Amino acid sequence: MRKYRCLHCNHEFEVEEKSPALKCPKCFNRFVQLIEGNPVKGKSWGSKSFSVPKRGD
Repeated sequence: MRKYRCLHCNHEFEVEEKSPALKCPKCFNRFVQLIEGNPVKGKSWGSKSFSVPKRGD
């Protein structure tokens, strides 16, 4: 379980580990802050992941 706080209405709530969408159940705002629990870890990325192709002039 992870505990979150809504940044809009300050409502604190708990969410299961495998929750796909994270919104405040009170005001349905999606901007929340993690209070307790492990942070969600994603795939690592490098500078080449976001590179922009060069233009051929």
